[in-house]
Amino acid sequence: MKRKLSMGLIAILILGVLSACSSNSGQESDTIQIGLAAPLSGTQAQYGQAFKNGAELAVAQINEAGGIDGKQVEIVIQDDKGDSSEAVNVANKFASNKNILGVVGHFNSSATLATAPVYNKNKVVQISPSSSAPAVTDAGEYTYRVITTDAFQADYLATWSQELGYSKVALIYEQSDFGIGLLDIYKQSAAEKNIEIVAAEAYNPGEKDFSTILTKIKGNQPDAIFIGGFYNEAALIAQQAQKLDLSVDFIGVDSLYSEALLELGGEGVDSFKIIGFFYPEGDNEKAKEFSEQFQATYNSKPDTYAAYSYVATSLIIDAIKEKGADRESIKTYLDQVKDYEGATGTLSFDENGDVITVPTKLTIQNGEFVLFE
Repeated sequence: MKRKLSMGLIAILILGVLSACSSNSGQESDTIQIGLAAPLSGTQAQYGQAFKNGAELAVAQINEAGGIDGKQVEIVIQDDKGDSSEAVNVANKFASNKNILGVVGHFNSSATLATAPVYNKNKVVQISPSSSAPAVTDAGEYTYRVITTDAFQADYLATWSQELGYSKVALIYEQSDFGIGLLDIYKQSAAEKNIEIVAAEAYNPGEKDFSTILTKIKGNQPDAIFIGGFYNEAALIAQQAQKLDLSVDFIGVDSLYSEALLELGGEGVDSFKIIGFFYPEGDNEKAKEFSEQFQATYNSKPDTYAAYSYVATSLIIDAIKEKGADRESIKTYLDQVKDYEGATGTLSFDENGDVITVPTKLTIQNGEFVLFE
């Protein structure tokens, strides 16, 4: 892959953005179309933008290389607003448009679970970059995801907590399918490892004041706080804990991996311990190449969700290249994926469409993510 973007790729990327909202579902298309469902408005819009950027970069790259069988690839974007009802409307639009061969999305697990019956009924593959709730495992044979389950990550983090010598842990989690899934599995796994859960406090997405929660937790004197949520709230939690002189370790899942955590959290997030699957500073050449291309295109570093979206889109593109431009061929390809080398690591899919891959242990030192030694 080229280290710098050509002017041609940039032009293709711009054209792709302009054409994304203009597709006509009533006629056969002269492009190969892939749907993207993301929350581009509302409280989760920053994650939706990461989705959009990652997917559009994957499409721009294949188009610069000549497209597929002489056809350009087009990403057709719909805003599901992070809302399950709106997500179902989006899914019906995609399913009824025979030009849409596969879908990248949705962001949150609630939206993915709500839309799965639509995609399965119409035999349209959906690959979620980020829906990690355990229930997605049983969402249907056309539902795949490139992120590991909350169950996997929470259990992995409980094991790591034991290795780190934590005997008392407090949990702060988002009040959502995502956060509750992490809470339940971490608590269960921690109990098996003789780790005492001294507090479990929920917050609503977008919440900004955690002082009451943290004051309660401080009285329980935990060794660490497990954050089951996203980087914006995690940064605020860390800063407010620092103001309260609550000196503990923080540990969390891959949703915390973002430059925004470093920028928003400052010194408060130093020594955070998280697991990650996208880490361009390691030995994954695909991750390095993606990160360089992304920065050259958008003048910013990619986060986990941009990388996951890029991988999900690339898988659909590769499926069409290998098996043909129809919906069922994409499923056939995905069912055979084994040891796929991508920006988020080496992955395979199991019989439920769940990804099989291995995380990397990371920590934050001097404002940077580094490998945990």
